[in-house]
Amino acid sequence: MMDLQLSDSNFRRHILLQYLILFQYLKGQVKFKSSNYVLTDEQSLWIEDTTKSVYQLLSENPPDGERFSKMVEHILNTEENWNSWKNEGCPSFVKERTSDTKPTRIVRKRTAPEDFLGKGPNKKILMGKEYMPTLEEFFEEAIEQADPENMVENEYKAVNNSNYGWRALRLLARRSPHFFQPTNQQFKSLPEYLENMVIKLAKELPPPSEEIKTGEDEDEEDNDALLKENESPDVQRDKPVTGEQIEVFANKLGEQWKILAPYLEMKDSEIRQIECDSEDMKMRAKQLLVAWQDQEGVHATPENLINALNKSGLSDLAESLTNDNETNS
Repeated sequence: MMDLQLSDSNFRRHILLQYLILFQYLKGQVKFKSSNYVLTDEQSLWIEDTTKSVYQLLSENPPDGERFSKMVEHILNTEENWNSWKNEGCPSFVKERTSDTKPTRIVRKRTAPEDFLGKGPNKKILMGKEYMPTLEEFFEEAIEQADPENMVENEYKAVNNSNYGWRALRLLARRSPHFFQPTNQQFKSLPEYLENMVIKLAKELPPPSEEIKTGEDEDEEDNDALLKENESPDVQRDKPVTGEQIEVFANKLGEQWKILAPYLEMKDSEIRQIECDSEDMKMRAKQLLVAWQDQEGVHATPENLINALNKSGLSDLAESLTNDNETNS
């Protein structure tokens, strides 16, 4: 039976390999090896001679005996380095640099632009964390130009200025949830996209304050206030939600935005996009409501939002929104 097993080249290779592993353990400096395994000089010489014979037999053993023999020798030599590293207490491979050898880094400073907004020295606002303009300040001129009553020709509009367009994109990316909101609209040019964004912002941002009010303006405000007082809560709830209402309700909705999303007919891809755009729960809630507002248009009313909240099981928030709506009316 033994003769039959030895006729198998794989079996012979397996036995010879075990000999090499055993010989390396007996010869090697292993930290926790028993003192009984210390070899005499005669035993060490015998192991060296036998190891050479084993490698010779491995190289003659098919298939690819010579290649296999060299590969085994390389692996066992690597194992010796591994044993030495463990015997030394596994020191770190990372060498710390001394303070003298650390390379010096050249710091280049850019001069800041003289006029970020392009409206004179009084409007000098930089695109840094402390000096970034608000949406109202930056888009005030563009919103005025977009109003058809002002009859501003396209070639004179700020959105057609390439420098203005570049700054507008950077500001929208930092301050407006519309920038990261997916849309089915296709824009052929940057001015066309900015024109669309300006129209959206004009609906959300508060109107510019006026320092001087005429008597006619005051009369109009009184009439508007009187009409608003006479409007019933049902009429108020049929009007589209405002940017201020979205801001207030998004803070209340918070981390529950994902429960409401399917009931506002948001697709899974749109929900994933909102999750990727921001980690802040209040910002995600605001992006959801803004996306719903863009999707529904004039039908994005408090009444429809309250119905969606009730269907999603968020009745407490629905009641809170109802109370807020009645208070504002």
